[in-house]
Amino acid sequence: MTIEASIAMPGEPAGIAVSRDGTRAYVSQPKAKQIAIVDTAARKIIGEVTVGGGPLGIAVDPSGSPVYVADWYSHTLLLVDPAKRAVIGHFDTGKSPSGIAVSKNGTVVVTADRASNQLSFFAAKTGQVIARVPVGERPFGVAFSPDGARVYAANVGSDSVSVVDARGHFVIRTVPVGSHPYDAVETKGKVFVTDQYGGTVTVFDAGTGKRLDQLDCCDYPEGIAPSSDGRFVYVTNWFANTVEKIDAASLKIVGSVDVPDGPRAFGQFVRAAPAAPAAKMPEAAPKTGG
Repeated sequence: MTIEASIAMPGEPAGIAVSRDGTRAYVSQPKAKQIAIVDTAARKIIGEVTVGGGPLGIAVDPSGSPVYVADWYSHTLLLVDPAKRAVIGHFDTGKSPSGIAVSKNGTVVVTADRASNQLSFFAAKTGQVIARVPVGERPFGVAFSPDGARVYAANVGSDSVSVVDARGHFVIRTVPVGSHPYDAVETKGKVFVTDQYGGTVTVFDAGTGKRLDQLDCCDYPEGIAPSSDGRFVYVTNWFANTVEKIDAASLKIVGSVDVPDGPRAFGQFVRAAPAAPAAKMPEAAPKTGG
């Protein structure tokens, strides 16, 4: 929990998505109307893509391309090719799409359509609408469960999380949480929710919806993501200018780091670092006859 590098990022960065292999980070810059491509090893911006409108939520396909960008103003999900550094297509969402979630196999993309009070499910390859699912008021963050069976929508306007069946496309249950929830993620059988106005993280059982705890730990918490092994949950505190590390088993804060002003991190901002190349073993000496 120490800062290793800081990268200058114009345009009031908000959304972030790290590729599955950990080599790239894609950042939405709403004020600049573009996204940035970051080389995580070199720790520098290596490209920018103008997308127009109001880019906010962002996610990346498991293969590394395309990058999905929610355009708040045009009510579309943009498809960006990071190699071409260009927008190559779009899907029509509901009004004011915010959060984006991609299934583990990359076949389904989900948007939280904030002003339409719904989730949109798309076939990733074709853009065909699979389903539009009504949820609570003003859904913002959205995430798949680790097994892909459920989708969680944080409903800012109704102080709840909608638990949606990812295959049947219906609301399984609605779970009350703290004030103005921003995002929700599942790990180790528990769902963790950042409650912006409440300054809390609500935790409930993924199977039953029963509240397990409400951690009074934060000051306007926003982004939340589990570690790659699922043991920890990281929370960005927009007002406190910190990132908190929560043990998913004990529900205790086990680490904290001060960061620059206004951290947000809306999306999948935690990934395991790329593995170092394996060291070459010395060649065996040739056998000699005797």
